[in-house]
Amino acid sequence: MAAVDRMTLRRLSIFQIPRNHRNIHTFRNRPGVTSFSNGAHEGQAGCRGRGPESGAHPMLNFKPGTFPSVTLQIWARLVTMMEECFLRILRGCCLMRSPRFCRTVMLSIVFAFGACATSIAQTPVEPLIQKYCLGCHNQTDRKAGLSLQTREELLKGGDDGPVLGADFAKSRLLAVLNTDSDTIMPPEDEPQPTNLERERLRNWVLEGAKMKPIAVGNPTVPTIKPFQKARQPLLSSATINQDGALVLGGRGHVTAIDTDGSTLWRTEAGIVNVLSLSAVAAKRWVVAATGTPGALGKAIVLDATDGKLLHEFGGHTDAIYAAAVDGDGKVLATAGYDRRIVLHDVATGRVIRVLQGHNGSIFSLSFDPSGNVLCSASADGTVKVWSVATGQRLDTLSQPQAEQYTVIVSPDGQRIFAAGADNRIRIWKLLSLMKPRINPLVVSRFAHEQAISRIALSADGQLLASSAEDGSLRIWRAFPLQPLQTMPQQPSHVTSLSFVGNKQIFVTRIDGTSEQIAINAVGDSAASATSPASAATTAEPATAEEARVLNEIVESDNNDEPASSQTAVLPFRVAGVIKPDGGNDRDADCYRFTASAGQQLVLEVSAEGDNPPLDSRIEVLTQNGEPIIRTVLQAVRDSYFTFRGKDSDTIDDFRVFNWQEMELNEYLYSDGEVVKLWLYPRGPDSGFKVYPGFGKRFTYFGTTPISHALQAPCFVVVPRAPGEALTPNGLPTFPVYYQNDDDPRRALGRNARLTFTAPGDDDYVVRVTDSRGFSGKDFGYTLTVRPPRPRYEVSVSTKKISVAPGTGTEIVFTAKRIDEYDGPIPVNISGLPPGFGFSGPLVIQSEQFKTSGTLYATEAAVVPTAQQLDGIEITAGELQLGKLEELKLTKDPKLRFRIEADSSGTVASSEPLVLQIRPGQTIRAMLRVERLKHDGVLSFGKEESGRNLPHGVFVDNIGLNGLLLLAGQSDREFFITAAKWVQPMRRTFFLKSNIDGITSLPVTLEVVEDADAVRTASMD
Repeated sequence: MAAVDRMTLRRLSIFQIPRNHRNIHTFRNRPGVTSFSNGAHEGQAGCRGRGPESGAHPMLNFKPGTFPSVTLQIWARLVTMMEECFLRILRGCCLMRSPRFCRTVMLSIVFAFGACATSIAQTPVEPLIQKYCLGCHNQTDRKAGLSLQTREELLKGGDDGPVLGADFAKSRLLAVLNTDSDTIMPPEDEPQPTNLERERLRNWVLEGAKMKPIAVGNPTVPTIKPFQKARQPLLSSATINQDGALVLGGRGHVTAIDTDGSTLWRTEAGIVNVLSLSAVAAKRWVVAATGTPGALGKAIVLDATDGKLLHEFGGHTDAIYAAAVDGDGKVLATAGYDRRIVLHDVATGRVIRVLQGHNGSIFSLSFDPSGNVLCSASADGTVKVWSVATGQRLDTLSQPQAEQYTVIVSPDGQRIFAAGADNRIRIWKLLSLMKPRINPLVVSRFAHEQAISRIALSADGQLLASSAEDGSLRIWRAFPLQPLQTMPQQPSHVTSLSFVGNKQIFVTRIDGTSEQIAINAVGDSAASATSPASAATTAEPATAEEARVLNEIVESDNNDEPASSQTAVLPFRVAGVIKPDGGNDRDADCYRFTASAGQQLVLEVSAEGDNPPLDSRIEVLTQNGEPIIRTVLQAVRDSYFTFRGKDSDTIDDFRVFNWQEMELNEYLYSDGEVVKLWLYPRGPDSGFKVYPGFGKRFTYFGTTPISHALQAPCFVVVPRAPGEALTPNGLPTFPVYYQNDDDPRRALGRNARLTFTAPGDDDYVVRVTDSRGFSGKDFGYTLTVRPPRPRYEVSVSTKKISVAPGTGTEIVFTAKRIDEYDGPIPVNISGLPPGFGFSGPLVIQSEQFKTSGTLYATEAAVVPTAQQLDGIEITAGELQLGKLEELKLTKDPKLRFRIEADSSGTVASSEPLVLQIRPGQTIRAMLRVERLKHDGVLSFGKEESGRNLPHGVFVDNIGLNGLLLLAGQSDREFFITAAKWVQPMRRTFFLKSNIDGITSLPVTLEVVEDADAVRTASMD
């Protein structure tokens, strides 16, 4: 029988496949194959090109309007192998003489394999993406900035640009699927797709990467049987109506109860983390935030009358912990652990926009009554204010110092209330309703001993309830924030608070119990009203109110010059922009106000944004535009910087020529900046420290901190009144005007701040510019001109104390002085159990910012009870700083040490040691150490070695190594020096070691004027 002609078979259209199939694209149809072709030679059957240099690469050609299913690579490989094998078989088969019969056999075999390839092509791609890709590339964790959770996210690409592109065959997404690629994905140390799975992913890319949105799968959670029957927790509540009907949310249900406790309806749901109500009376909705941690989050909307499910909203990859509906009932906001705020259209269910900017979980949301802004509280320690219409972040309230768990906008839309893990309730005035603005902090009050988990406002906004993790529950007058009633201690963690009118508060707890508690705030309110002076005279901003309502104005055009300045009435706040005007590259905004002689004002500029481009500068001018002299600085000693220059922040190592002639608290002037000397050099290899003695340095007379070069001139100066007749001394004088471009106290960053005292009854102009002369449409600012409100805040270094008998532990109190409050600040710890003592009462001296005390134990101390611990109070003036969280009595310290009068002997422990010193004198004392478990080097600090000595009194002659004992040494003489200007006083001090922070017991230093009263030997 004659062999089948090979060329005859090759002429069959089914075999028109190039051997070089690396460049082959995809089938465009399954049933309608007509010929092979590529883009340049479509429909040209029989083309036998072997590569780009030989012409066309024939491809299958399909009917228009059909869709791809499988790549020709599979077909080409199959056909090539079958062609060689079956031709040999057919040549040797005497029965296969007919070309028609050959064609039939070959087509049957090829299409059988094609059916197999088609089934691979139809395999859903989403499970493969979820299995191999979503672990790193999802909406929450975007490795390289890429998410593959939706096609829209995929098309956005990542940090390096698009991954798909217009030409699918040349896309980066296809390249990483090749096993020979240098950037193969998934990475080699991760589970790898099989060859067929990888081929399916390649086909998916070549077909255009069409996909459905993928949700993160639910984790498998084992069922754990409790040891005993447990009550399901109640996690949320809300008041349905004024009659007192409530809706409760817990694990697996939402339940409405009537005033008598009977169940109105019950709807099965997931874990209900929070409930909120629609603010629209006609739409009686209950919104429940639910979800599965680590998997998904959703919100459900129920009919408040019967519990019927109305809507369901998703969009989260983790549990939702906050949900709120705007005032019109049109927008639902949800947020949770995935750090995203999703705004939903309630009517259509579509996602309006996603708000991103928080760096931690979001625990609470609240719309203002108008629905223009949304406030969010987060674990990142901030409260953010968002525009609902645009999604723009209008402000970040960053004053909190820890996680914020709850936020509420007042019913009148004027204030924002928030609380969290820093134990404080804060109130801001809400100003950023239409555009970014600074929302000023009005109140910051220490409210509970532990983290505040929930706050709630009554419907009229008059009362506020707060609960904390320690079970405490309190009722407050909402504004100004004043305590009205302390509720009974709650038996377990409070999960929600809901006011029932103004007479009752409904509480749910983690143990599944709930209670409606009567509010009896009248008696407490009356008691509080009997002592208004204590609230009015307190120096903390926690209870401070706005002294007067600020007049709000908006910058007008053509106010660039003092002559055309915009008129404002004190006190006022104005929002403006430093932008080019009429082709002028520079811009200045001028505002005119009237002040009386001696009137004091604080002027502050707050630039808009987290990293604002504006570096503001403010000046106070006469109505004619002339600068106003604040003071004239007369130089009394000249000097220059030695060893090294100074940057604009450093407080230490101010090495200056002829420093021995300089004294503490003198002003040092250099190139427009004025600092104040705080601590002497410790020898020839050190320099002055300047105020405040830690952190960034302060400046004085409204001057701006700047850098100073090595050998730049500087002068000790004395401030003189403007117009005062000066006696010439051969040194220059420096006029200082009312102008500033950086906050002298360094609290406002690059924002300008200035204090102004009006020299007479007159009109004045405040001018705002950029200090560099820049301008632009995004150079927005808020200028506030107001009377000063001098006050202070005090923080405590620790509330957890561990101390051994005969030793002490240091506690440091740090003051934040506001609006130039420079007076003394008393601090104390009282109510300590027997056997424990504190080296107080202490005072943060005028113009100083720190003081420290030691809490010590005697040999008679015993472990305190919980009741004794609860009786300990920490105060700073009228401020309540809370209680000690721990007071542990330990045994076997590594060492004990004490301060003695001199080397001749010791003073009995029953007789408190008092060292006396005169101004300008140096005395000596002895340090004696009892080494128990430490024989090495002991350090007791350097310039700060005398803890809590008066300002101007210091441990002297210790060099750069400080007060040090070498290994094996147990005693050392040390010296204490008082500057000649130190005033008479009594003050406790102590020493602190580098071993476990152990301190000595305190001794008293008395600064006296009578030289004969000096108890210890003088070193004069």
